[in-house]
Amino acid sequence: MEVVTLIENLVYKGGLKGEHGLSFLIKTREHKILFDAGQSRALLDNARALGEDLKDVDFIILSHSHYDHTGGLEKVLEINKNARIIMKRSILEEKYSNSSGSMKEIGFKLRGRYREYPNEFILLDGDYNLRDGIRVVGDIGKYSDFEGTQEGLFVKEEDKYVRDRFSDELFLIVEKDDKLNIITGCSHRGIINILRSAMDKTGIERINLLLGGMHLSGMKIQDKDLREENDDRLLRTIQEMKKIDIERIYTNHCTGIDGFMRLKTAMEEKVYYSYTGSRIRV
Repeated sequence: MEVVTLIENLVYKGGLKGEHGLSFLIKTREHKILFDAGQSRALLDNARALGEDLKDVDFIILSHSHYDHTGGLEKVLEINKNARIIMKRSILEEKYSNSSGSMKEIGFKLRGRYREYPNEFILLDGDYNLRDGIRVVGDIGKYSDFEGTQEGLFVKEEDKYVRDRFSDELFLIVEKDDKLNIITGCSHRGIINILRSAMDKTGIERINLLLGGMHLSGMKIQDKDLREENDDRLLRTIQEMKKIDIERIYTNHCTGIDGFMRLKTAMEEKVYYSYTGSRIRV
């Protein structure tokens, strides 16, 4: 299996584009899976530059509704009429952020139009087995008391803005050689909750690869109390992560450079950054 980072915040290689967003192309012997679609057509341009064809992708998995993970889907569906799209049913909720000082919609822009496409959309209420050894997990348990909420993110319910609990989030498990390979988008529900859910659902405790965004950054938090709360959460996340048998951690996007450096300092050679154009072999 190979995983190609098509879109991520950082880019170092000429001819590629970076943006605030995330998209992975996962290539197995049997399938090609697109996990998230960034926020624009940039993933198509990068795929072309990297010699990757998205026309024959079999499955598109959307980790959650936010625009930086779903915004490029429309452009992908212009060239791929056969891929099946897997997402939580609650991805159709209206999502908002007030990080700019006013409420701004940041959700799935095809919410009212996805039925117009010939592609099959699979709306999940829980988990979904893609095939033996590949599982989409939408039922994420609660194992920690310090994860699962972020300031400034909301869902609209009956004309009221309610703190988002991220019921639309899912992640991917690929089992290989009696180990787990876990791919996540933003880990809004908490990376420890995701790891523990994967281990409980499979009965496998060894993790070969953990890849994706982990929402550990506190760089944009101006309030001192929130900054201290975020720092405490990051420390507790690292403490719990070190208790789990993880061989390789490739992180990026919403983990933040500060979050990445804290992870790197704590777990050293296990931690890497997966920037735009990176290839990981599993």
